[in-house]
Amino acid sequence: MAQNCNSKIPATSSTQRFHDNQDGSITDQQTGLQWSRCSLGQRWEDNTCQNEARALPYAIVALITEEGWRLPSISELSSLVELQCSKPAINTTIFPATASAVYWTATRFISRDGYFWQVHFLHGEAIPEKVDSVAYVRWVRHP
Repeated sequence: MAQNCNSKIPATSSTQRFHDNQDGSITDQQTGLQWSRCSLGQRWEDNTCQNEARALPYAIVALITEEGWRLPSISELSSLVELQCSKPAINTTIFPATASAVYWTATRFISRDGYFWQVHFLHGEAIPEKVDSVAYVRWVRHP
């Protein structure tokens, strides 16, 4: 599926908002957060994300965090949603090869035990999901 964007809707995550750190990470100059450009399972090479992203259950993700990186909160991950686009609802110049699928957050869904919030980058909506379901991961850190 190709990304669909509506230029009549103002961009919410323009390319100018981000600084390329030249190491596979990007700094959001609006929030001050540093993001991995690629999803878990991919690597930054030749100005794009190589390999296939991996969707994993929350329990596995919690065990494999990379040093210095963490899962984002629901508000942090939602800040990357590009509201003028879908399939995926993210700036694909900054975050290429992002799956049009759900990504884990570290935010618990308080209304139900064993659920965490996810951001669905097909359309940008946040949804609660059970921890044994699978989702993709994008790491974040404070520089």
